[in-house]
Amino acid sequence: MEQESRLYKVIYQSVLTQIYSGVLRYGQVFPSQSELCQRYQVGITTIRKVIRMLEQEGVIHSSSGKRAVVCFDESEQTYILSLMQRRESILDIYKGLELMMPSLYAAGAMLCCNLDTYEESFFSAGSQDINERNAISFFTEMLLPYQNQIVLDLQSDMEHYARYPYVMQSRLENPFAASAEFIRHNLPVFLDMAKHKELEALTARLELMYRNAGEQAGIYLSEIQKIVPDSGERVDYQWFRGKNRSPLYAAVAQNLYRRALLGEFNNRTYFPSEPEIMRTYKISKSTAAKAMALLSDIGLIHTIEKKGTVLRSSEELTPVRIEQNIIADNLTLFLNVLQILAVCSQKLCFAAFSPLDNSALADLAAEWEASPLSRTSSGIIHILTSFLKAHMPVKCLENILAQFDDALIWGHYLDRPYVIDEQCAVLAQEGFEQFELARKSLRKSDRENASVSIQRTFRAIYLDARLYTLICFKDLASVPAEI
Repeated sequence: MEQESRLYKVIYQSVLTQIYSGVLRYGQVFPSQSELCQRYQVGITTIRKVIRMLEQEGVIHSSSGKRAVVCFDESEQTYILSLMQRRESILDIYKGLELMMPSLYAAGAMLCCNLDTYEESFFSAGSQDINERNAISFFTEMLLPYQNQIVLDLQSDMEHYARYPYVMQSRLENPFAASAEFIRHNLPVFLDMAKHKELEALTARLELMYRNAGEQAGIYLSEIQKIVPDSGERVDYQWFRGKNRSPLYAAVAQNLYRRALLGEFNNRTYFPSEPEIMRTYKISKSTAAKAMALLSDIGLIHTIEKKGTVLRSSEELTPVRIEQNIIADNLTLFLNVLQILAVCSQKLCFAAFSPLDNSALADLAAEWEASPLSRTSSGIIHILTSFLKAHMPVKCLENILAQFDDALIWGHYLDRPYVIDEQCAVLAQEGFEQFELARKSLRKSDRENASVSIQRTFRAIYLDARLYTLICFKDLASVPAEI
């Protein structure tokens, strides 16, 4: 329920942004409920709530038996002003798209069996709207093999927030028509590369597509800016904000966990109490209690009866306080995030390493080697994601990684000795070895091989965590695919 309430607010804001900026125009037929469910990967109840809110806002109108219609109308100049307020974040997202989405699409295409069906029907109709829907469907098809809800969230959020209206007044070429033509021209190439499992070539071609789209967006928005003087106003960075399928208490627990690792509570006799956590994070007693239970389960704290809660100093773990079905559900979220990092981290790491000089890389390797967190898989994940968040050159990716944290905290449950499996041990060892290779490469200032080793580290930890989850919880349906 908590996740759903957060999702509908984000979807509502996403649609409002499209209406207020002119992507959805006055008189245009509003997307159907089924289309919105597919686009945002949520249930019909959530979408119906969003539609009711939009009707109450007065921006769409529906009548019995007919599709809703957009009834918000503004002048072209007002739309341009709204667009200019989002200009910086739109261009930032195109930079993020180039670093993340090509790797996801290309690796997914290697697992996909249904792409051939698009060869004859793709772009058969002349309508640009139909062409755009075909393009979305084609790229979604490449992501389905992951069996990963967050991958689909990324696609819907990034692709739709990057949309902007075509301004007739500009008399410029429609950039989305040009992008559609690029996809249509390259479709046979995409299909052939996927069929022959040419992963690197397909990734490079998709990167080129996003690079071209970003350049077109930059030129187009610069030209549009000349029509209406820039007011200098900017809206808050909205993309992907709050769209998080992990519960709120996990975000609170992760923040407290990071504060503890930084030594913030070392000089205190007791860890912050529930009332203190409630005041600090402005949350309910129930949410604070769940955050404390999670921190206890993963071994950060333990409670001394009639005294208070302290940081745990012994190796012994207290009994699990959170229900097994809740742990299993959130471990699926953890695996979803880890799977994405296992696919995309090479590009992300190289982008993060590039601005650092050789001395900084050597210092980083020494810091990672000295960290006590490097002794566990969950600790390595913490080290690497903390580095990526701190050094990501693109704001939208920094935003994504910050929200991934809320799901990654659940990986600490894998440190508990539920079972001992030989194959899991082999995969875990591979993760440690690849992490060591990454450190060696950094000491040699070899950014490329360090990035490759980090991706292999994430992949080994992902496969270990996936197998471990299957053994412990036996829920085949919800676990994302092997990669």
